[in-house]
Amino acid sequence: KTTKLFAMKEMSKAKIIDKKSVVSVKNERDFLSKMNHPFIVNMHYAFQDNSNLYLVMDLLTGGDLRYQACKKRKFSEEQTKYFIACIILALEYIHENKIIHRDIKPENLVLDSKGNVHLTDFGIAKFQHANNAKDTSGTPGYMSPEVMCGLDHSIAVDYFAVGVIGYEFMNGIRPYPGSSRKEIKEKIMAKQAMIKTSEIDNGWSVEAVDCINRLLLRKPSRRLGYK
Repeated sequence: KTTKLFAMKEMSKAKIIDKKSVVSVKNERDFLSKMNHPFIVNMHYAFQDNSNLYLVMDLLTGGDLRYQACKKRKFSEEQTKYFIACIILALEYIHENKIIHRDIKPENLVLDSKGNVHLTDFGIAKFQHANNAKDTSGTPGYMSPEVMCGLDHSIAVDYFAVGVIGYEFMNGIRPYPGSSRKEIKEKIMAKQAMIKTSEIDNGWSVEAVDCINRLLLRKPSRRLGYK
C-alpha cells in the first residue's frame, strides 16, 4: 500500500496584502478546490489562522522543469514527448472545466519521484469567457501573440506555451528570446518561429518538429489545440 505524502504551503497574510496578491491567492485556492487530477499538484486542505494561510498540497520531490532544464540544457525527443504528454493531459482536464491556465512555463511544471510532470500555480488562471482582451497576464517568454497584442483569446494560449517549451527543450533556447515584453513582442510580430528540416537536432523526428511548429503558429485558429 502506497502512503500519500503532503506538503504544507504557508503564506503570511501581511505579505500577501503587501504584494497585492490577495486576488491571486484566492484565485488559486478557488480553482484547486474544484479540481483533482493525476497531473496537477492537487490541494487537499486549506485553512487559516490570524497570521497565515495554509494550503496542504501533493508532495513532489523532483524539482521543477526549469531546474531540470538548467541542469541538462536540452532534452531528448523521448523525454520531451513524455513531459508534454503529461502537460497535455493536465490541460485537457482544466480546459474541459473551462479554465485557461495562462502561465504554462517550466517553473510551473513539477516532477514527482517517478518523473511524471504535474501542473501547478493557478494564481492567474481564468475561466474562459468572451471579450477577454484585457486579461493579459502571463510570462512574456511563453505568452501567446494574441495575449501579447491584447486580443481576445482562448485555451490556445496554453498550447502556444507548450510549443515554446518543446522548442526550448530541443534547442536550449526559447523561439522568441528577449529580456522584456516589448522586445519579445517585436520578435513575435516580425517573424514566425519555425524549426526547419535542416535544423533538426540529432535524434529528433520530423513528426516531433512538425508538432512543435504547429503549436507555435501565431494565428490561434491554425494552432494545434485550438478549439
